Amino acid sequence: MVTWKTDVDTIPLHTVLIISDQPENIAIWDTLFNQRNCIVLAESNVSDALQTARLIGPSLMLIDIKLSKSERTSLLAGLRSAGRGPILMLINANTVDEIVEANQEGADECLVKPVNPAVLVVKAMAWLGHGQRSERAPAPLGVTL
Repeated sequence: MVTWKTDVDTIPLHTVLIISDQPENIAIWDTLFNQRNCIVLAESNVSDALQTARLIGPSLMLIDIKLSKSERTSLLAGLRSAGRGPILMLINANTVDEIVEANQEGADECLVKPVNPAVLVVKAMAWLGHGQRSERAPAPLGVTL
């Protein structure tokens, strides 16, 4: 009989899907997530991202890609139906309304760019610690921030 000794800290616990059109950011996030024993997958376009999400079912999805409002709505809907992991979205928001819209479209958390990579990873790891996202209650109408 052969036994294997494994170190729990070296076993990847989560898969992170990064959807970004900025290779320099992917390289930074890849390193930071790998240091936390996550498997990182990166896609640079919407169709590949949706296919990967359907095939892998990532633990967390991070979006940092320039999209029109309709593309963003479509991507978020596709990601929500593809997996149960939380969706973090980086946006260039000029108003609170843009953040609220992205959240109502399916992003679990929106972070306004520029974002410190270390802060991003800490927030992502907190989401991963919560496990799967729960189903959303319908957003109240007429809420103003």
